[in-house]
Amino acid sequence: MNVLQVGKFYDPYRGGMETVLKNLCEGIHSSVGLHLLVANTSSHTVHERQTFPITRVGSYGTLYSSSLTPSFAAWLRKLPGDIVHLHMPNPVAEMSYLMVAQGRPLVAHFHSDIVRQKSLLRAYAPLLEAFYARASCIIVPTPNHINASPFVSRFRNKCRLVPYGISLEKFNLTETMAKKAEALRNGCSIILFIGRMVYYKGLEYLIQAMSDLPAQLWIIGTGPMEASLKQQTMQLHLQDKVKFLGDVPDEDIPAYYHACDIFALPSVANSEMFGMVQLEAAACRKPVVSTSLPTGVSTVNQHGVTGLLVPPGDAQALAASLKQLLDSYSLRQEMGEAGRSRVEAEFTSARMAAGILEIYRSLNN
Repeated sequence: MNVLQVGKFYDPYRGGMETVLKNLCEGIHSSVGLHLLVANTSSHTVHERQTFPITRVGSYGTLYSSSLTPSFAAWLRKLPGDIVHLHMPNPVAEMSYLMVAQGRPLVAHFHSDIVRQKSLLRAYAPLLEAFYARASCIIVPTPNHINASPFVSRFRNKCRLVPYGISLEKFNLTETMAKKAEALRNGCSIILFIGRMVYYKGLEYLIQAMSDLPAQLWIIGTGPMEASLKQQTMQLHLQDKVKFLGDVPDEDIPAYYHACDIFALPSVANSEMFGMVQLEAAACRKPVVSTSLPTGVSTVNQHGVTGLLVPPGDAQALAASLKQLLDSYSLRQEMGEAGRSRVEAEFTSARMAAGILEIYRSLNN
């Protein structure tokens, strides 16, 4: 069986969808004939051979977060695949499939709707309806993904639940990892955030919450809001508490999880549909404070079990929950262990790969 995986970008490009795609491809490549089709970050189309072939289609920039890849449809037609597995939202790829590849079974993998660009959504909606109508099945990582999407919910009879998964080995506390984490600590309690500095992450509320907390906030990542968030930090006189660490090499990320006391994901909009970083923090036995969005975020982090949930955009509630955990080592340990156990049981890359392969087999019969 040959499968053409279609994504927006691929490693080393960072993002939640890209993390899922990487974990999935690494999990299934030995069981199927796999080819990956994504956009490049330059105007050149390149072909790579890792453990499976990758085609990165030349892009001439982005418009509404979609790559301008005029030859994408041609490559989608040309590349092999008994099944097309397309990760979305990805308007260019979805349009390309409807133009040139409708003869092949389609697996639509729903990660998120387009939330902020309302004008684009009005034009995009008919394409999306046609795409979902054509799909043999729609994969969702949590039941909340169905209910949170006005489009996917109309096709709930096509939906198949396959939770995202991560590689636990990467986050195990080995002796080397423990030394790296210890070298990062500075004697302060540490709250960690990892992600892009974009509007829906709600970082301004987390920074505001730090005013009354006896801890440091470490922010890993970059993005369009970086300058305004640094300005906010200065205006609140929090330079000693809030540390902007920029991009950190992927291989060093687990050490930062192990070095921290609490992981925070203060997202404020449904653009945050899951929060893979919650799984990574839980795999490192860290409690998570995140928000009660009606998406997969509140499914992954179980309130009172693996961490705490607070209302989106509420800095005071965020500060109170973080302080509750900072004040109780035993509660942090209890929730951290519960998080690790849950990831081991429900959110491994092996489990995700098995669920996807089962769907492929059902389509290929």
